[in-house]
Amino acid sequence: MIAKLRFTLGVAAALTSTIPAQALAHAIVVASTPAARSTAYGPDLAVEIHFNSKIDAARSRLTLVGPGGAKIEVGLTKSDSDQVLTGTASGLAPGDYRLLWQTLSIDGHISHGEIPFEVGR
Repeated sequence: MIAKLRFTLGVAAALTSTIPAQALAHAIVVASTPAARSTAYGPDLAVEIHFNSKIDAARSRLTLVGPGGAKIEVGLTKSDSDQVLTGTASGLAPGDYRLLWQTLSIDGHISHGEIPFEVGR
C-alpha cells in the first residue's frame, strides 16, 4: 500500500515538473505606478501595472475608487509589453484612492486586486 502511494506521488511529481511554472500561476503584480501606499501628485496621473506573466489587455480594466467612493474608469492605453497595463486618469482631487485592476492571465483565469495610494496636494 505504501509503495503504491509513493509510486503514485512520484509519477504526479514527474508529470507536474514538466509543466512550466509560469503556466500554473495567475497574473501577480510585481510593480506599479503609483506604488502601493505611496503619494502621487495630480490632477493627471499615469497608471502602469507590471505583472509576472503575459496578460490579455483587451480583457482587462482599471478603475479608480476616489474619496467618498466615487468610481472613475481609467481608459487603457497601448503598452509595449504584454505584461503591463497602462492608462491615464485625469482631474484627480487630493485624497485617498484605490486602483482596482482586473485582467485575464495566460492561464485562462481572471486575476484582480487593488492598489491603495494617495493623491497629495
